[in-house]
Amino acid sequence: MLNFFVFPAIAIFLLYLAFKGIDLKKIWQELFNVDYKWIFLSLILAIGGMYFRALRWRLLLQSVNLNPPVKTTFYAVIMGYFANMAIPRIGELTRCASLNKTNNIPVDVSFGTVITERIVDLFTLIFFILLVLILDFNFFSSFFKENVLNNVIEKFQNFNLFFDLIVLVLIVGFIVLIIIYKNIFAKYRIYNKITEFIKGFFKGITSVLKLKHLNRFIFYTIAIWLFYILMTYVVFFSIESTSKLSLLDGIFIMCVGGIGMSMPVQNGFGAFHWLVSRALMLYGISQSDGLLYATLCHESQVIMILLLGPTVMLLIMLYKKKTVTKT
Repeated sequence: MLNFFVFPAIAIFLLYLAFKGIDLKKIWQELFNVDYKWIFLSLILAIGGMYFRALRWRLLLQSVNLNPPVKTTFYAVIMGYFANMAIPRIGELTRCASLNKTNNIPVDVSFGTVITERIVDLFTLIFFILLVLILDFNFFSSFFKENVLNNVIEKFQNFNLFFDLIVLVLIVGFIVLIIIYKNIFAKYRIYNKITEFIKGFFKGITSVLKLKHLNRFIFYTIAIWLFYILMTYVVFFSIESTSKLSLLDGIFIMCVGGIGMSMPVQNGFGAFHWLVSRALMLYGISQSDGLLYATLCHESQVIMILLLGPTVMLLIMLYKKKTVTKT
């Protein structure tokens, strides 16, 4: 229900807010004046970021004695992005299912490593937000206060509170149920499956504590976010109004875009456009040009994933399933 109706409705509403009062015909005409070589470079950088994400994820899997090939790990990462086009956050589970299909990687363990990845990325995003605030607090703090704290969080806080309460009740109820009926459940396969999944999940989520190559993990994380920054920055040069912005400005827009992409809507639709366009208005850039920039960043990525997704899906279907090599 939420995935197919509520989340798309939120995305449409945010797109409406972003493009409200904007001359769409003018934006369409401006698309013909864009220097697309910078968009193409941005897409190459995006693929580079995906590749380093696959390498980092593989390190976590290796820490729990699983060693899938880089190729199928990279395929799985792309499938995750592709799945997120349909349902928010389903990509995390899809990439695990992909590795299970190609290399018999247990979904419970790999899902735990994905959660660990997301936690690392969350703290990295917070680091960059703090970095831009430290470098120019007066300029950047006004945006985060007015557009993130006061608007975005306010729009979702009731939903999040309701959702969190439901999750909390379900978790508590599940634990109580297991305690009371453990002996009954133990007779059935479902209890054993649930127990095995929970054990595997925690094995995956604690994988970062068992890393054999911590320095390499840190390097891959830096590389991922460097690619994110650069793929955001180079798009500045594709249109005249943003061509004079600096690398620091690129980090700021990357942070804002990251917040938009984390919203509970398919691939950040609407939230990304609205936040990025408003962020660019801080520099005196018109809302129309800000939306043009946001559209170029976002929709170029969408088109790339829509092309890569089916191609990788076919490669996975043709890939001969192999049992993963133990490290």
